Amino acid sequence: MSTPSYERIFVTLLREIAAEQGYNFTSFSQDWILQFEKAGQVRRTFGFNFEINSATAYMLAGDKAAVAAVLQHQNIAHIEHRFFLNPSRSAYIPEGGHWPAILAYAQQQNYNLVAKPNEGTGGLGVVRVKNQAQLEKAVLSIFQKGQSLSLSPYYDIQNEYRLLMLDSECQLAYAKQRPQVIGDGASSLRTLIDRQLLAGAITQAQAVEALEQHQPQLDQVLPAGETLTIGWKHNLGAGSAPQLLQPGPLLDQLQALALAAQQAINIRFASIDIVEVDGGPCVLEVNSGIMMEHFVRHQPQNRATAKAIYARALEKMFASR
Repeated sequence: MSTPSYERIFVTLLREIAAEQGYNFTSFSQDWILQFEKAGQVRRTFGFNFEINSATAYMLAGDKAAVAAVLQHQNIAHIEHRFFLNPSRSAYIPEGGHWPAILAYAQQQNYNLVAKPNEGTGGLGVVRVKNQAQLEKAVLSIFQKGQSLSLSPYYDIQNEYRLLMLDSECQLAYAKQRPQVIGDGASSLRTLIDRQLLAGAITQAQAVEALEQHQPQLDQVLPAGETLTIGWKHNLGAGSAPQLLQPGPLLDQLQALALAAQQAINIRFASIDIVEVDGGPCVLEVNSGIMMEHFVRHQPQNRATAKAIYARALEKMFASR
């Protein structure tokens, strides 16, 4: 039976694995909960989370500021995430509120910040802040939709990497290549961005963001063959492309840092995002939900890679307990 066109790649791959490896497969809640049965044992996935990690590790990974605090305590290089609670939770915030502390932190960073939902994923709601008006707008927007926010210093990050770790072994490592335009010696940057949008290489939202980011340069003609990165977010869902990392010193360094972060929060199955800043590689985030939808769509061969990783995770689920 063919699978619906709207079905997540995650669900499709796990259906196939279950059929191939003899698991009884049941779906609940519009495929958000998947159940597998074999030899009297039952295991489940929830969202993109496997029944491998402890509840504490799952909750830690979903809290950016909590991960940063644990990594700070362990002296593991990381990007700071400063936590602030929604004012609606007044019983849990200081009498003077959070705004004085938010302003003090922003001033400390010269208003060069990134504001994001503390428990968000996929780059959703992540905003670059450059002044107090933008800070107020970002804080209000995030608090309207969620219970907490994180503020981080803004870094001009040239490289971001994702490493998928399963029981201390790296299953997949790739760099996130941000969207780019290539000059032809005749077209303005504005025109090049418009062409990327019309070709479907970037979304409307990504085009708007690129136009805002490069406002002073939009009428300049990019020299023939010159490449310009047009986005500041590295998320695959924001237009970046995965570039597999090859064995070598860089991969060794990144794996060591990812393993340290994994062990610090006692999480068995996670994706670790690492960024390169002036001080060297730092952990940006830890994610317990292993989503490879965009990774699979990017290259045909990536489907087999993702399926093999999910198959190993499913096997680990039944091997535990």
